This record gives sequence, C-alpha cells and structure tokens, in this order.
Amino acid sequence: MSEFTYGNIIRTVDKPKLAENLTTGTPTLKLSEEWTAFFTSEDGEFVASQQLTTLSEHCPILYFTNMEDHGWGFEIFHKGEAISNLQVFYELMDSEVNEPIGEYEDMEFAVLDGYMKQNPRPEAFRIFGLKEEQIKSIEELLAGNLAFDDEEFVAVEKFKEILGIEEMSWVRYERTDEREEKDYI
Repeated sequence: MSEFTYGNIIRTVDKPKLAENLTTGTPTLKLSEEWTAFFTSEDGEFVASQQLTTLSEHCPILYFTNMEDHGWGFEIFHKGEAISNLQVFYELMDSEVNEPIGEYEDMEFAVLDGYMKQNPRPEAFRIFGLKEEQIKSIEELLAGNLAFDDEEFVAVEKFKEILGIEEMSWVRYERTDEREEKDYI
C-alpha cells in the first residue's frame, strides 16, 4: 500500500492568523514546534485547494504532497499567489517525454531531465523564516535527482528533513480522524 500524504503546512506562529479564516472543524496537526499542518476536504493529491490563494493573504502556506511510488511535490502560496512549485511524477522517469501523456494530458508543465519542473525557487522558502543553511540545502536538493535511486525515495525524505516536517507522513484530510494528536480549528 502506497503512502498518500497531502495537506497544507504553515508556521506554528501563523496559526492564529489563519484560524479565524478557516472553517470551524478544520483538522490541524502539529508537525513540530515550528510547523503545523491543516487539512481541507478540497485538498487534492497533486492539486492544492483553490482557497489557498485567499488564505495566503494572511500567512504563507506550503502545500505538500507525497504519493510515495507515484511522485511528490510542493507549492508555496504567499499574498494570494503561487510563488514556487514543483511536481515530480515517477511514471515519467523511465521514458523520454516531450509531450504530456495519459492522465497528464491536460496539465501544464515542462519536462526537464525526466521530471516535472514548474518553478522550484529555493529562495521562496525564506518567507517561512528558514535559516540560510536550510535554504542552501533546499537549493542543492532541487538541483539534484528529485526522483528516486537505489535508496528509494531519498529526495522527498531529505526535503522533509531539511524543513523539519518529517511528521507529515501518512496523513491527509480523510485520515485525520485516525491521528490522536490532531486538533480542530
């Protein structure tokens, strides 16, 4: 069974700014002292909820997905717009792809070096107050192999480690009831 994780991540200090703008009953999960995740029924496997553009007027939001053996990605929303994003689709890794195929036909993207790259800007992570060494680590990660290698899914796990969001695993809106440590807005 594959891990299907997706949701919205904010700095814990920003939770009060966002709380009054979220629907009552929105599940949240404290990932660490620095990070909190919230989940909506509109979150999608590779597509963030449209409400994030509005919510990001109050604080920056990182939409994160990890579909284990299908791919992973992120999108950063700030002041009403997506300022950085990346989607890696493992299904596209083994072939030379110049045009969208199959279920990806309707998606806008560029395929570079066998993976999907939209606008992965490491400096965009500064809005979350990350330290300079974290920004540098993200930059190095995004410049490397973002898929998987002999050690399996190294890039996505390294990404989570750099940010300190390792607890963002095996969770999404439909699975928040299973988590003891959840809370609600």
